[in-house]
Amino acid sequence: MTAITTESETNLVRPQHMNRPMGVLTALVTVGAMLAGATGCAAGLGGPASSRAARDGVIRFTFAPDPIWDYMHDEGIVDEFERDTGISIETSATWDEFGLFAGGHADIISSASFEVPGLEEQTERETVVIGRYNTERSRIMVRADDPAASVADLAGKKIGVFTTVSGTLVWSALVKQMHDLDLTGGQDFDLVVADIQNLSGLLARNEIDACICYPDLSVNELRAGSVRPLYDGKSSADLFAELNAPGHDGPMGNVFVARKDWAEAHPTEVSAFLDLWDRGLTEWRAHRDEIIERYPQHFAVATPEDVDFIKSYVDDHDWVVDDVRFDRKWADDEASIFDLMRRTHVIEGDVADPRFLPAERADS
Repeated sequence: MTAITTESETNLVRPQHMNRPMGVLTALVTVGAMLAGATGCAAGLGGPASSRAARDGVIRFTFAPDPIWDYMHDEGIVDEFERDTGISIETSATWDEFGLFAGGHADIISSASFEVPGLEEQTERETVVIGRYNTERSRIMVRADDPAASVADLAGKKIGVFTTVSGTLVWSALVKQMHDLDLTGGQDFDLVVADIQNLSGLLARNEIDACICYPDLSVNELRAGSVRPLYDGKSSADLFAELNAPGHDGPMGNVFVARKDWAEAHPTEVSAFLDLWDRGLTEWRAHRDEIIERYPQHFAVATPEDVDFIKSYVDDHDWVVDDVRFDRKWADDEASIFDLMRRTHVIEGDVADPRFLPAERADS
């Protein structure tokens, strides 16, 4: 029988949020913003969270450090939005979005879509998904000289993960669906929990046999050709769509989640918030290389060679969606990740789907 190994046995370092105990029913809860793959502080999300109660004409937005938001802030787009709409945005940057949400200090945060039920359970607040942002982009990688063609060839080997929940849950469901193997149960694989930014390096150094890694945190090894992704480089979102929801772009690594009561009482603010983020997505498409160059820390790159590599990579594998709004069909397809996770026993059968709030563009 294999087991889940931690840094106490391997001298590896876990992310701080992994120190919180999590049971089966709360396994969907992690810091969703970790999927942004960034470090450091954001220029446009400074200051402590608002301690005021919700009020009209104000959006209390808590978000992890993010390059598109920084760009909109630095280019004056957020200021322009506030002048044109009369709506102010009180922002704070934190990796602990869930904590501020639980404390009632945020109206909108980000989370992976598959973490929303856990968010509700932990915070005891009803939520609604109001917008989408980026897809779950992790890949399963092996060393370049490893002959493995799929996860089925890795049975019994060490697989590095940054958490046994979050995106690992999606891969667990996919591995069960594709290969009838149990990724996280300690039977078929030896999971090694390590710091998210060290995984591809550990793989290249032969300390683990594979990893669930983010491409933007694996630039050095990918550029050097020491590691390669399985499944033709497809992410968990790519494979999920291919197998379960053709044409879909999820599951989402980040959606925008609001308190249900706040969203129902503030439709104008919700619509304006989505308009602002549609502007942000437009700016990303128009100035993507410039944004990567200006904020390389958000992509875990520093050298010109790594910056050029991630720009080229994102050209072919952009995980940012084209439109923040979604329709009912998209919501139903996104919710089907829960059908898969229940069917493969990755989550309990009584875990409910998130609530989604489809919306049309104001000018449609």
